[in-house]
Amino acid sequence: MREQDWFLKIALCTLACLLFSGSAIRVVSAGEAVVYDASSSSNRFSMPDRWLAQDKLEHLVVSAFFSGVTYSACRDFYNNNKESSLCFSASFTLGLGLCKEMYDKRKPQGRFSYKDLVADLVGVGLGLLIATR
Repeated sequence: MREQDWFLKIALCTLACLLFSGSAIRVVSAGEAVVYDASSSSNRFSMPDRWLAQDKLEHLVVSAFFSGVTYSACRDFYNNNKESSLCFSASFTLGLGLCKEMYDKRKPQGRFSYKDLVADLVGVGLGLLIATR
């Protein structure tokens, strides 16, 4: 029963990420679905980097999702204690956010956004708060 609860949490968090991030699902062929960002365009990085933007919400939601899932996996499936699960989950998720920003910097007209990393940090805290309750 515990594994079913964990998979239900993953499914609900994934659905929430897709709904809140402005992404959509498009069916390409029978049985294959591709998730794409509806807000992506060539002039996306020419816009100013605002604190309150959809991009920051996406970073927050995805970071909360990854931190909650990795915490639950470390704690429940690998039988780690609470402290080591928290440490691994936070470092893994923030590492993903840092890699994403370095990838964005390499794109044409891309930039490294510290504001995105702050949104990632808030998302990690929120995800771990929810996962530990």
